[in-house]
Amino acid sequence: MSQSNDNQISMISKDVLYQGWSRIVDYRFTYQRGDGTVSERSWEVCERPEASAVLVYNRDLGKLIFVRQFRPPVYAMKHGDGFFLEIAAGLIDEGETPDVAARREVREETGYAVGKLEPITAMISAPGLMTEKVHCFAAIVDGTMHVDDGGGLAEEHEDIELVELSLDEASAMIQSGEISDAKTVIAVQWALLNPAFFEA
Repeated sequence: MSQSNDNQISMISKDVLYQGWSRIVDYRFTYQRGDGTVSERSWEVCERPEASAVLVYNRDLGKLIFVRQFRPPVYAMKHGDGFFLEIAAGLIDEGETPDVAARREVREETGYAVGKLEPITAMISAPGLMTEKVHCFAAIVDGTMHVDDGGGLAEEHEDIELVELSLDEASAMIQSGEISDAKTVIAVQWALLNPAFFEA
């Protein structure tokens, strides 16, 4: 049974617990439950900027371009060795639009200068924890568009390896759990449902 949209929520306070690359805020609020009772609640929220992510397809190679990098939270989870396979992605800087950020991140991480972007969806990464929304796109590139080395920005201490996979290989890696990043799973599943995009 779905919750009513008429639930009354009143904010009491927002206290910053930590301010760094992300911000942790304690939200205190009153919440009217489905049965009409009202309770006071507290929730720690990780406030994050929005981000953009791009599934890149190289038509010359017939391969999708992924990035592999060390992710400390993945390491903390004891999920393998902490190196994670994803599509190119990054935070949207102040004043940027999602598509501008998407093109910038693809060039920084993969070295490809992307032209047209196909919107896939905008996803909420972890609704029980973070405010982060990721705008997902797809793009087709070829060898003439590979203008930089990629690998990320040295000043941001990025150390990114490019990984080329066919759609079938990527799909199999999702099934096996070798690819488990949410935005990447969504983008690959979109590709499986929209093969005509990659044949254009």
